Amino acid sequence: MSHAHDAHDEHDPLADLRDASRDRLLTEIGMLRKQNGAAELAAAKREVLASRDAVYGMSAELGELRAQLKTDVKNARQAMMQAPTWRVGAFVLRPLNLAKRLLRKK
Repeated sequence: MSHAHDAHDEHDPLADLRDASRDRLLTEIGMLRKQNGAAELAAAKREVLASRDAVYGMSAELGELRAQLKTDVKNARQAMMQAPTWRVGAFVLRPLNLAKRLLRKK
């Protein structure tokens, strides 16, 4: 057996140190990337939940506004029908509407 490769086979502590430092840095970078990814995911989830809550809130508000509008329209219609001018107008138009209906049938 020849020992010509002995110079290359010698243990290089500096190379070991460099490799160990490099491996440690790569591991740390990997962990930081994972933590950052998890933090970004958590932030995105919070954003989605906040958006969902906002949409639910708006839907509820819209429902309330629709109900209020319905009530307001109903009240306005009742008030209008009770007004003297409406009653007189309806009374005056009744014969005219009856005449139109009769003419349509012919």
